[in-house]
Amino acid sequence: MSDFLKKLKGVFVVDDPNAAAPVKPQPQSTSSAPIQGVATSATTPSVSYSSGSGKANDKFLEVLFKAMEAANQQGFDYFEFKQALNNLKNVPMDDTTRFKSAFAMAQTMGATKDRLLSTADGYLSVLKQEQAKFQDAANNQMQGQVGNKKAQIDNFEAAIKQKKAEIQRMTAEIDQHQKEMEQIKQDISQSTAKVSQTIADFEASYTYLVSQIQTDVNSMKQYL
Repeated sequence: MSDFLKKLKGVFVVDDPNAAAPVKPQPQSTSSAPIQGVATSATTPSVSYSSGSGKANDKFLEVLFKAMEAANQQGFDYFEFKQALNNLKNVPMDDTTRFKSAFAMAQTMGATKDRLLSTADGYLSVLKQEQAKFQDAANNQMQGQVGNKKAQIDNFEAAIKQKKAEIQRMTAEIDQHQKEMEQIKQDISQSTAKVSQTIADFEASYTYLVSQIQTDVNSMKQYL
């Protein structure tokens, strides 16, 4: 896992308060790390944020983090500013002082308010693009798993109607079709629930990140 991706997680991911042991915060750096290939980590901390019936999970956060990593620019941008804010989270100060302190440091690195806001908007745009791509993929998956099975049900219902009019020797065949139809209905129910949960988990992950960034944007507009 690249250093940048580790820093992203350290800045944005909130450790689950119900976990058996808290995850110790990693030291943060204010310099921008080079973008490298990202490998999926089995030690990604779980998160407590949830939205609706979905819950932000490691798999989708990994995807969104990687998209943000790819969009990271050289120099001091919103991510480094977020990192600086994170470094001050345990310092006893109000939000105004914390944002102004982080911004004062950012200015020494050549950052401006406009650049911080514009790069934050850039990350939001990247996340929005990832949401659109996910929605397309989810729609295709729903159609592939459910659409064909619904057509199968229609075919079986037609076959059942026809065979009921035939002689008794067709009864066994009709019963078999009915069993298969019920199995397909169960498959549809399970597939629908799985895809719906997947969509809900992604939306929760997306909302989790967007809400943090938007809150920072609002704070920057208010305090800087």
